[in-house]
Formats: sequence, structure tokens, C-alpha cells
Amino acid sequence: MAEKVKIDLTMYGIAEVLKWCHDRNNGRVPGVDTEGFKKMQALLAEKPQAGDYFTLDQFWKKNVTLEFTPEEIQVIDRCLYDIPNFDNVPLPQIRHKFWPQHSGAH
Repeated sequence: MAEKVKIDLTMYGIAEVLKWCHDRNNGRVPGVDTEGFKKMQALLAEKPQAGDYFTLDQFWKKNVTLEFTPEEIQVIDRCLYDIPNFDNVPLPQIRHKFWPQHSGAH
């Protein structure tokens, strides 16, 4: 079994990863149905449906430590750094704020 890597993400970071890897790429990126992605989707589903600004702000800033396989990290790096231009949109420049760029990814 592959070694898992622990990565600290905020809920906002999780939302961005899912947006670029899952939502924007509409299944065109293989490997987004793994345990790590399902865990991120479950965490994001805990978002308060109604709440004041403070409650939502606390949710988006909450830090979570997730374990990813090297393959999942490669998929996320690929989504964030290489191929979100299926719809001719610019790469998400804010990605550096929430996702660490791994040296072995490229």
C-alpha cells in the first residue's frame, strides 16, 4: 500500500480543489473518485446551510488535516497547475495560497 501524505487544508482550500478537479473538469480528469476526494466531499457537505457571516467565516477557515496517496496528490496538482483550461479559463492563481506545490509532481 502506498504511503499516505498528510496535508493541512482549510475548508476553502478543499472547496477550491473540488471545484477545479471535480466540478469544472466534469469527469474529464480520471482519479477523482478516490477515498481522499470522497472525504473532501463529505467535509464540504458539513457546510452550514444557513448562518450568519461569522458562522460561515469560521467554517471556511477551519483547518483539516487530510491523508492523500501520492496518486491523489498528482491528480490534484494536475488539476490545479496543468489542465483546468478545458474551458479556456485561466489557471487559478490563488492555488498557491491553499495547496502546497510538491516537488515530485512535475
